[in-house]
Amino acid sequence: MADQILRAVAADGGIRMVAVETTISTRYACRRHGLSYLTTTLLGRAMAGGLLLASSMKTPRGRVSLRVQCQGPLRGLTVDAGRNGGVRGYVAVPNLELALAPGGQFDLTRAVGRGHLQVTRDEGLGDALQSTVELVSGGIGDDLAAYLFHSEQTPSAVFVGERITRKGIRCSGGVLVQVLPKAANEPALVDLLERECGAVEGFSQQLEAHQGNMAALLQSLFGALNPQPLAAPQPVRFHCQCTAARCRAALQLLGVQELEEMMAQDGGAEMTCHFCAEVYRFCGADLQQVIHGLTAGAIKPQ
Repeated sequence: MADQILRAVAADGGIRMVAVETTISTRYACRRHGLSYLTTTLLGRAMAGGLLLASSMKTPRGRVSLRVQCQGPLRGLTVDAGRNGGVRGYVAVPNLELALAPGGQFDLTRAVGRGHLQVTRDEGLGDALQSTVELVSGGIGDDLAAYLFHSEQTPSAVFVGERITRKGIRCSGGVLVQVLPKAANEPALVDLLERECGAVEGFSQQLEAHQGNMAALLQSLFGALNPQPLAAPQPVRFHCQCTAARCRAALQLLGVQELEEMMAQDGGAEMTCHFCAEVYRFCGADLQQVIHGLTAGAIKPQ
């Protein structure tokens, strides 16, 4: 069943909820990047978190970028998510694997270590908005909740999780719950949100039990708040915007001298997209065409 994202309101419109499933997208990212179990977990959580934040963008082309810069052996990760349901991402050390923490859980805190979470929101209408907060735990969910509290002053809870076995990822996704701005000053509603979120147990198990039905997931987690979907679920998929044409445009920026050196030394060029690991190869004749365009003035570097 396809990945999906569902938006809803609860508590008579005072609370906003979003639930997203990223199982297939995470499996695809795992194959493309050759991820370990540990990095599959981290990237899956980050992609779910990016989509949760992007769900509130006001324009269809609005996008959210998450960048974790850290001192741990992971070294960092980046996710780009769109209001349209497209998501992509990568980790700096895709094959990283560590001994399990006590209790048999992935040691996400050790993998990430100290660092920062940088969130960039771009509505596609002008300058993007960027905020940076210190990492709380490295588990992604707490870090995103800290960002929402410190940067947007919005009481929020973020749940991200997965079920993974030796055969691979069984489910991945997340839920965002927050008091809407118009009700943020209502102590009773904030207390209600904290109480209901504090009662959530076994999020990953609940996610697996309700795969393909995010409305049922919200009902199972927050039935007392009476969640009401705002529309039908929106499809979600791993989608990268890289193309051969964009890579060719990047080659133009190198200039004639560097392109000629590449032809002489390597006989061509090879470019790999960080986000999806797609490899684009350009032979000597391809580079010669780019050079000809530059020297003829038909293509001017930006």
